[in-house]
Amino acid sequence: MNHRERMTAVLWGKKVPDKVPHGDLMIWPELIDALLGGQTFGERKNYLHFWMSETMDDRFFERDKRAREMLGFDYTHIFPSENWREIGKTSEGMTILEDPFHVQHLLTEESVTMYKSPIADLTAIADYNLPAVDDFSFANLERWVNQSDLFTFLQIDSGIFKLYNIIGFEKFMLAAVDHKQNILSFMERLTDFHIELARESIARGADGIWLSDDHAGVDAPFLSPDMLWEMDFKFQKRIVDEIHRLGKPCVMHACGNLNKTIEGMIATGVDGIMGFQPTANNDISEYKRRYGDRIVIIGNICITKLMPHGTPWEIDQEVKKLVEEIGYNGGFVLSTCNSLLKDEPVANVLAMHLAVEKYGHYLFKDTNEEHRL
Repeated sequence: MNHRERMTAVLWGKKVPDKVPHGDLMIWPELIDALLGGQTFGERKNYLHFWMSETMDDRFFERDKRAREMLGFDYTHIFPSENWREIGKTSEGMTILEDPFHVQHLLTEESVTMYKSPIADLTAIADYNLPAVDDFSFANLERWVNQSDLFTFLQIDSGIFKLYNIIGFEKFMLAAVDHKQNILSFMERLTDFHIELARESIARGADGIWLSDDHAGVDAPFLSPDMLWEMDFKFQKRIVDEIHRLGKPCVMHACGNLNKTIEGMIATGVDGIMGFQPTANNDISEYKRRYGDRIVIIGNICITKLMPHGTPWEIDQEVKKLVEEIGYNGGFVLSTCNSLLKDEPVANVLAMHLAVEKYGHYLFKDTNEEHRL
């Protein structure tokens, strides 16, 4: 199987592939430089902002692609570029950038901070104008689709995650009670927009859609499961249904503790769930036992402790454990619980992905018997 075939077989066909697929969302440029030598950027940049907002130049694309090929990745992941624009400076001289949702941000090399929401009064949220699909660029998506053989995900930040990134987290938590009907009406419009964004992405060649919806902290969800269904997951289901109607799979990512929300996530109809942050009390083996016949599990190598501070042997053994406990009968894509970050030793990154190749091949006893690791 090639990369696209392998990921499609697991996510869409619900088939056992030739081996466990693996990959990661982003590879921080410091890691790319450690893998390939040389420099990816001529100057330091806020990498998350770059990945979300800017069009890749030839050098970056070729180096990121080479790094993914070196590590044996089966997929890549991209945003519709948001093309933030500079609108001024603070009194302290910090640059203010505005995204297509008219949210203003302060940007440093290490962080992106909301500076001002476009919605000051939630009673007037109906007057807020969402962006148009034409406000986004799909050049990065089309480049990956046309110039690589990797399965290409297009990420849409959706659900309450996008909502609180527009109005602010504290304002959202209060509004969930004080302005509930206004929020529900806004979520209808936001979901319509996300459906249009998914349609355009699929028309331009995306192999699958990646919904990102951080709705929980390390201990518990931000809202009760019932409230999350009413204000979040039922809207996500509309997006997933349309993606499926267009013949593509859909994955949902969420950081935090998913114990109380995973059943609501599954009820949206998503084909896979990614994350299962180990430091947030997620027992991925238990999730496999309970839900492995309903969803593909993607994750969950720890980026907080294991990847930056573990040894290559410890990482090798963790991959072996995950392949054995989660990879049986298919339905598993190995990755970290988020991305490959700059504080991770390159030896650990290599150990992780070499271990998938070492332990992740399915064996065939005969053509009539089920594939098993």
